[in-house]
Amino acid sequence: MTLRAVYTFFGYYFTLLMFGLFGLAQSFVSLVAGVLPASPATEWFFQRMVHRNFALFIWWTTFAQLFDVHYHGIERIPKGRRGLVLAANHPSLTDITCLLARLPEAICIFKPAIRRNPVLGAGARRAGYLASDGGLDVLRRAADKVAAGHTLIVFPEGTRTPPGTSLLPLKPGFVLIARRAGVAIQLVRITCSRPVLAKGRAWWKMPPLPARADIEVGPLIEVPSTAKTGDILATIDAWFRTPAKASVAACATAPGPLFSPIRSFTLRR
Repeated sequence: MTLRAVYTFFGYYFTLLMFGLFGLAQSFVSLVAGVLPASPATEWFFQRMVHRNFALFIWWTTFAQLFDVHYHGIERIPKGRRGLVLAANHPSLTDITCLLARLPEAICIFKPAIRRNPVLGAGARRAGYLASDGGLDVLRRAADKVAAGHTLIVFPEGTRTPPGTSLLPLKPGFVLIARRAGVAIQLVRITCSRPVLAKGRAWWKMPPLPARADIEVGPLIEVPSTAKTGDILATIDAWFRTPAKASVAACATAPGPLFSPIRSFTLRR
């Protein structure tokens, strides 16, 4: 076994341990703060806490040369808008961590099992994140939060994309949320060089490392009330199935505006 292999082995499990400990500390603070009434101010505080926790995690994995994350065009995500729905593909459990690390006041929709997760559950609830088992009510609540100015991160596939599959069918809920809130949809493509925390792979089983993730900001999709949901989904599906730009995979420099400005467009009948 080489020195690099030994370093990678211990580095991976040390990183998992630190993620768990930071998450438990965050959950403890969230539980103690449970006596406070739920309000936009308390949700903002815990959204910031989650953001800083995940930003530190991504900084560490990049610094340790275990999981190197590169952001392309992240500065082009609109700011100062009246809310935004950010839709991304979902190759890895690290996806939400990578996105929340750069979006300090974003919210997301999580699987109901997260409620019982001692590392993530309490913090997710206090940050105002929404469980996906609420049916139409969760769509209405999500739309209300977006209309109030939040950025909502969604993975329209509903689960991680299995390795070897380009994209699962997209669920229409995120389009309905954007239409009800009267906001645009920002597309983001996530590309992973290795199957890190991929579907069908146990989190405790060390993946091939080092690995790299590229977060590419795509087009901004306006959602007029006259547009058919099926047409919007077809356009978004086509963009995600288009291979990522070769310059993303080849780039090994610091994040920056690598591509021409994104194109905003409106779908029509």
